[in-house]
Amino acid sequence: MPLPVTEDREHIHTRTITINAYRRSDGLMDVEGRIVDVKPFEHHMMEDVRKAGEPVHDLSIRITLDNSLTVQDAVASMDATAHDLCPEATPNFKNIIGLQIAAGWNKKVKAAMSPGLGCTHIIEMLAQMASGAKQAMWSRKVGESVDMPSKESREMKFDLVNTCYPYRQNSPFIKEYFPSSYIATDKM
Repeated sequence: MPLPVTEDREHIHTRTITINAYRRSDGLMDVEGRIVDVKPFEHHMMEDVRKAGEPVHDLSIRITLDNSLTVQDAVASMDATAHDLCPEATPNFKNIIGLQIAAGWNKKVKAAMSPGLGCTHIIEMLAQMASGAKQAMWSRKVGESVDMPSKESREMKFDLVNTCYPYRQNSPFIKEYFPSSYIATDKM
């Protein structure tokens, strides 16, 4: 269902975020993120002027992960930036090597890139890339073997419980698919 129609308005900015995950032949996984910011009109910036549709930002990062979602490598690229100094931060993203996508990921990324060693836009995108990596870990093509524990022995990971409506501890989904994680409560 689309969003409801709103009042008359003028389009002033578009941010596109793309996240792709790739299974590698060496058993690792690459997750690539890209942010592109554009405006539909010519506009002034601190250091120059951008034409309509010319990116204010075109920023990318690739993180390589092992099966435990630990970062094995990180490579950033900045093809369009708001400031001339921004690309000098790209090598600093190596600081996240060794971090694991798990509870506390965002805080650990910010600490590894502080004070002011990175790019706020890429750092923010890494949160979404972590979510994308978790989704990708569940990627199995039809016909590939899936090692699924019995319903009785399945447990919802603690960092997923109560993160969304179906994963709330008293939901019918949890009761059906993760009964050992189900906790009946009066709250919806």
